[in-house]
Amino acid sequence: MMASRSRFLTTFAALGTAIALAACGEAQNPISPSSGELSVKPQAVPLVTTSANWDFAAIIPGTDDPEDLGTSETISLAGNGSIVATTGGSGEHVTVKGRSLAVGATERGLGLCLTSEASCSFPDDGDEVGDGGPGTLFLNFDGVLPVGSTLKTIDVGSVQTDEGYKYSISTDGGSTFGTPVELYDGDSNDDATITVNLPTAMLVVKLEKAADVADNDNDYTVKSVTTEFTNTPLEGRMTGGGIKAVGTEDEIVTFGLTLHCDITLSNNLEVNWGGHQWHLAKPITSASCDNIQQDPEPPASPIDTFEGEGYGRLDGVGNSFVEFRFEDHGEPGSNDKVYIKIYEPGSMSNVALEVELQNISVGNWQMHYDQPHGQKP
Repeated sequence: MMASRSRFLTTFAALGTAIALAACGEAQNPISPSSGELSVKPQAVPLVTTSANWDFAAIIPGTDDPEDLGTSETISLAGNGSIVATTGGSGEHVTVKGRSLAVGATERGLGLCLTSEASCSFPDDGDEVGDGGPGTLFLNFDGVLPVGSTLKTIDVGSVQTDEGYKYSISTDGGSTFGTPVELYDGDSNDDATITVNLPTAMLVVKLEKAADVADNDNDYTVKSVTTEFTNTPLEGRMTGGGIKAVGTEDEIVTFGLTLHCDITLSNNLEVNWGGHQWHLAKPITSASCDNIQQDPEPPASPIDTFEGEGYGRLDGVGNSFVEFRFEDHGEPGSNDKVYIKIYEPGSMSNVALEVELQNISVGNWQMHYDQPHGQKP
């Protein structure tokens, strides 16, 4: 809770001892209390790429080998969403085989079986794509997380001598597919890799045996796929002013700001409530920008959510830490949201002001393409 004005100033005076200790090396303080300015300039957020290998035989639970999965199977990988495998014709079921084999084994992965019964019988009706008939397997990648992930590769196995396979790609959720690509690089139990490099959103890959191969024994496994995500920093900025919200003790809180996702640029944030004033010591120390609501317009912007941290001066005293979140939910601004927490100078436990996440009552957040660093294509 926010202390009274007299207690607030007394708390500031009591910080003198702690500040002196910091100067003697007994505590580390990134802010000079006299100026409220950062002594070390923060670095831009680095690019981080994470990859996920979807080894289907390892991910899909079960013990049967091979196992009948029915006409559709949702394959989930913790933290990475899901891929949906479905069949393309009457009497075709998705299967998984090779759970007991070593990771990467050519006979380990997804396939199809053909049956006129309620479930497949093995091995007579086949256990690989194309076995016993044409066979079509669809892989839908739209459920892969996070948004912005890419399908890098598809690994296939058990491509026999003189056998072939083909694949075609849809980027509209499976409504239309491009021209099939046919490959004939099979050698006894050979493995092959299909390079895709396309966003997973609305992506569906259709896998079949090569169109002009009549041999019913022509078949292959779909061993695994690899997806990848790179946290490319978004280039945007946000502005706003005269915004009202309710603070810790039901104070009316107003804001004025210009903030950039690129934390090396000039940033301004001012907060006023109950006779108190807080303003940012530039630059902010961290920023995270996102596009959760998918570009609320107008105006056009690559971001709609801005989270950050930094240090500023509270009633003229520096070393006051702030954490904040601003959400732009489109025009006219009545659904825009704010969260902010400001700590008393030199403290990470005594809260001077907290505005829980809530709609602003008056005003508007505006998210923009940053200039000159980026603009809407």
